[in-house]
Amino acid sequence: MIQIPTIDNYSLSGKVYLNNKSASKNKVLIVNSATAVDKKLYHHYATYMTQNGYHVITYDYRGIAGSRPKRLRGFKASFTDWGQKDFSGVIDFAKQEFPDHKIVTLGHSIGGTIIGMTQKNIEISGIINIAAQTAYYKDWAKNKKAKIYFLWHIFFPTITKIFGYFPGKTLGMLEDVPKGVIDQWHNRRLHANMKQPMEAAGIKFFYKSCKARLLTLGLEDDPIGTESAIKRIHDLFEESDKKLEIIKLKEIAVDKIGHFGFFSRKFKDSLWAKTLVWYDQI
Repeated sequence: MIQIPTIDNYSLSGKVYLNNKSASKNKVLIVNSATAVDKKLYHHYATYMTQNGYHVITYDYRGIAGSRPKRLRGFKASFTDWGQKDFSGVIDFAKQEFPDHKIVTLGHSIGGTIIGMTQKNIEISGIINIAAQTAYYKDWAKNKKAKIYFLWHIFFPTITKIFGYFPGKTLGMLEDVPKGVIDQWHNRRLHANMKQPMEAAGIKFFYKSCKARLLTLGLEDDPIGTESAIKRIHDLFEESDKKLEIIKLKEIAVDKIGHFGFFSRKFKDSLWAKTLVWYDQI
């Protein structure tokens, strides 16, 4: 493990996977995690990409997993911090360590959303977003909407208010999450347009300055990253050469993939190979 400095000098836990030199593509892939997810989720995918010529950087956002302080109660962090400060720092690190390489990015869920929150996204040549959305509840799958709403907008905020952070590990629900992230996500329920209320609060966005090629992927059975949900983020990248695609279960001959299943090793020769072919064209 290494430490990667953010632009405000917070130290993030990261890991660099060096490529197979004989197959080098002169590209470095930055993996932006989903909310409350340890970077370890992406280990096997990162290893696969190194075997196919890519350097890969995975990292934990401030307040999450390896980048969690000893005391999370009272710790200040938001998902806009993850984009503005953390992802910006990782881009700087990638440029420093691999100066002659193109930077490509994989954004999983919130990891795709935060790409538009840093002006440094102009350094990126290609982006694959998987289930990247704004957490607007009316976009969720109808048969799961009530359950997800209860978790995200009643249970999570209530527990967070009691503990001062969301104790995900204790509850067996992924990683602990800073209060500011939960609060910011909870406030998303009121607005179909993510940008308007946040811009009114002084937050800047940089989707329009991003000219990277973009492939937005959704999974047919993902109740959170539905087509209408991922289209909201996809459409914000106005200057990108872009494509949106929903992966059907029958195409992969499986019964389920869901919001996190994409990174299972059983998809090495199907979904992972699909991303490799696309990145190779950048």
